[in-house]
Amino acid sequence: MKVVEEKNTLTVFLEGEINAQNTDVLQKEIDALLAAHPEAEILFDADKLTFISSAGLRMLLATQKKLKNKKLTLLNVSRDVYDIFDMTKFTNLMNIEKKLREINVEGAEIVGKGRSSTVYRIDPETIVKLYTAGVPLAKIKQEIDLAKKAFLAGIPTPISYDLVRCGEAYGVVFEMLGEADTVGHALTSHIDEFDVITGKFVDTYKIIHNADIKDMGGFSSLKDTWHTWADGMNSPDGFNDEETAMLHKLIDTVPDRSTMVHCDYHAGNVMYQKGEIVVIDMADIGYGHPIFDLAGNAFHARYSGSETRQKVHGMNQENMLRFYNTLLSMYFGVNDEARLEEIKTLCDAFGLLRGALFPRKHVQIAPELKAFHVEETRKNLFPDIARIMKVAERLPEFFN
Repeated sequence: MKVVEEKNTLTVFLEGEINAQNTDVLQKEIDALLAAHPEAEILFDADKLTFISSAGLRMLLATQKKLKNKKLTLLNVSRDVYDIFDMTKFTNLMNIEKKLREINVEGAEIVGKGRSSTVYRIDPETIVKLYTAGVPLAKIKQEIDLAKKAFLAGIPTPISYDLVRCGEAYGVVFEMLGEADTVGHALTSHIDEFDVITGKFVDTYKIIHNADIKDMGGFSSLKDTWHTWADGMNSPDGFNDEETAMLHKLIDTVPDRSTMVHCDYHAGNVMYQKGEIVVIDMADIGYGHPIFDLAGNAFHARYSGSETRQKVHGMNQENMLRFYNTLLSMYFGVNDEARLEEIKTLCDAFGLLRGALFPRKHVQIAPELKAFHVEETRKNLFPDIARIMKVAERLPEFFN
């Protein structure tokens, strides 16, 4: 019996057939494992399990009882073996998950790309959001759950209908019409519709920021999340105690709110389909003040000269800056240039804060990129912190 131990989790790999001839030996091995690791979580990987008899089912049931109030979990169960569990109602007693369908995206069109995922079109009506290898399945399932709750809250997001695997990476399949593309690509391809598309993007932004979700359960406070990120940046290769305290102080100026924050709502991360906005990235949504979202837009505008940013957003620098200015003008209903500059100053202040925390939001970034953001913060945020704090204190004035 193969067993892999990682942190406080034991994964037992089941192979071949489990029947009356081998259940006694298997039961003794599992009992010894439980005795040696009484506090560990135990998982069964059934990827290579081809059959299980009634004796094997009784063995699993005996193991379940020894876990007391915990449910036994079986992963990667083939459809044939799953039918046995389903027929015997074991699916009601234990956490039993089917083996994921394998797909191949070689040669598929890329319609969107972020730091932790790439979106491929795999046929005329289907896209798959394929996560970078190493993103845990549990996090992906959490995103699917949050997306379903967001849908119930009125957010135009498609419900995924399949979890898949591609090599070592996991993916989520969505049904989308053939002409669906990212907002950034749509703006670039239809420059004559720039204001119309941006207007729809902003309308959906407002729907998100007016959706009261705190009491729906499962969503985190973005203010708490940003405080956690600030603590995470207090390190030898990050910020010292004094600098971290300034980050916390700036976060504390943000008023509390119970409405949705997407946390990554930008032109390269939102789909445009048949004249409507469709939101497919719900990994980081939580509740809080809209400035947590607008800070991201300011951050992207600040680094719009980066070829990497332009590739992600599907726009050149000129169009990225035009998009940012138009977004703010439409969002706040402001045409006066002086007032718009005040709004930009406010958003830019929190954009700098977003940049300071960027390495914690994207923990997989290279050390040199983390060093870049630390130096940018020390150059642009901390020396001007007194003025920025005064600007931040005006938040209620702009968000009545």
